[in-house]
Amino acid sequence: MKPIVPLLLFIIQCAIVRAQDIYPGPRPETVFTTTTEHGFLTEFTNKFQADFDVPTQYEKAKNLGVDGWEMSLFTARQAQLAFYRDHPQTTRFSGNFRQYIENCIRWNYWHLLLAWPIVRTNAQATQQTVPALPTVMLEGFDALNVNDENAMLAEPYRNFLFYYVTYFNSKARNFAKYTATEAHKILPEKAGFTRQHLSGKPYQYALARLLLDQCDKSAPSSVREVFATLTATPGSAAYAERVNERCGAVMARKDDPKPEASAKKKPIDPNIFSFVNPNGEAVTLEEYKGKVVYLDIWASWCGPCIGEIPHSKQLHERFSKKQREKVVFLYVSIDDSETNWKNALQKHQLPGDQGWSPGGWRSRIVQYFGLNSIPRYILIDKKGNMADLNAKRPSSADAIYQDILKLLDD
Repeated sequence: MKPIVPLLLFIIQCAIVRAQDIYPGPRPETVFTTTTEHGFLTEFTNKFQADFDVPTQYEKAKNLGVDGWEMSLFTARQAQLAFYRDHPQTTRFSGNFRQYIENCIRWNYWHLLLAWPIVRTNAQATQQTVPALPTVMLEGFDALNVNDENAMLAEPYRNFLFYYVTYFNSKARNFAKYTATEAHKILPEKAGFTRQHLSGKPYQYALARLLLDQCDKSAPSSVREVFATLTATPGSAAYAERVNERCGAVMARKDDPKPEASAKKKPIDPNIFSFVNPNGEAVTLEEYKGKVVYLDIWASWCGPCIGEIPHSKQLHERFSKKQREKVVFLYVSIDDSETNWKNALQKHQLPGDQGWSPGGWRSRIVQYFGLNSIPRYILIDKKGNMADLNAKRPSSADAIYQDILKLLDD
């Protein structure tokens, strides 16, 4: 009978094991079955179990400076690699087993390195910034394939994905720690980063884990938007089921009312509210004085945004040629990449006027309106005043059509 218990022990020590482990793929114990491989796993576990005991490592990180932390990780990785490469049975390992062990070693190092700034910051409530890792410690990181579907079997890689998103999203914010009043931004901003940098199975896992980590701290509308993005990806049913079990009650709630949500007739500063058109020219709201503007804030990576486009085209066509002279369908993207924005314009052929306000959740238009989720629709009246900061979606058909007609008649 093959020794299953040592393998299970290795899996437990190889990475953090949570009650909410959401990975729906095969487990290593079902993939690797030879006696040789089991024997190696027993030896490896006995020798290096502390290196892969994640809760203990996190506690250790709280008490070590960054230089001491990286040195301890580097030394541990070198010892693990030497044991693996010099083992007398190495030549008998299958290719898949070799890949699995190498992924455990490689990604445990990078996971714990990127976790250090986050663990330290979370342990110090008064700290206002996330410490940046020294550049020298990230040498070689760019050469890694961070979006490696073949590494998904190794839980250290899955833990790495979570801290990869967390750390580099923080870097994009100039390492400013989220304040209590910015908590609503965490989920949409991290989900946006995830969409820009991951794809396939790693993207699904990272998005699902973000939802589990943040759903009870986020606005229900934001949770619904990110969940819709997850479920729009092929083969996401298992993740969706797990997330729905944990976050379904949150998604069923309405957002808490916010003062700005019901703002009416608020003048919009035409100089602050600006964007770039496809020709690279700066555009302000002055361009649309005397017209009703139906503003659609979107991004190429936003699944629900793309899902509204056919309805938007239908809504556009409901207005007569004469009415369209007084109504502007204005689409402003918050994509970080101009290329992604223009490719999406070409692919989806949006009607009306197009604009780009780069920077994702840090873009000028997002900051101006205080947004925490997209798509977002805003109605602006003929005088340039905000008529509805939370306008209905194009898919609401008759309702939004009537709202626009009313502004035309005012």
